[in-house]
Amino acid sequence: MFTNISWTTYIFVVILLLAVWYLFIGLRFYFNDLQNLLARKGKRDVELAHDESYSTPNAEFTSEQTEVSDTDSLFHKVENLTTKLKETIADASSKNYHREEFIFLLQLTLKEYPHLKGSPYQVAINNLIISECEKYGSIHLSAEEQVMLWKEVA
Repeated sequence: MFTNISWTTYIFVVILLLAVWYLFIGLRFYFNDLQNLLARKGKRDVELAHDESYSTPNAEFTSEQTEVSDTDSLFHKVENLTTKLKETIADASSKNYHREEFIFLLQLTLKEYPHLKGSPYQVAINNLIISECEKYGSIHLSAEEQVMLWKEVA
């Protein structure tokens, strides 16, 4: 029976079965990864086609789009920081922290967001800290203490 099967037929069948097996495994366990990979490749192909048809305007658009996405991500980080600061100040007020502990806690919170130091949002963050401190009536920070908060942020 096995003498009727040639080696080329045997190798062809084995390669075909292996291909089907790896296709099954790939689709079963790596479907999301493959889908993301194909989506990225599709986007890249569309961008390349767009770049070829509009070389100069697209370069300007891409840089503007990058600036907008950077601004959006920075804004989301500011939103996260404001939420965290509100929770931190409310928690510190309820636990009656001492002034030094409170300042240290704020410094630790601000240290998690070093990219916001020197940003246009820093003044708004300082105003938020002041308003939250006044809201809870716990500790009021002077202008020097606010500057000191940001000095520790790397």
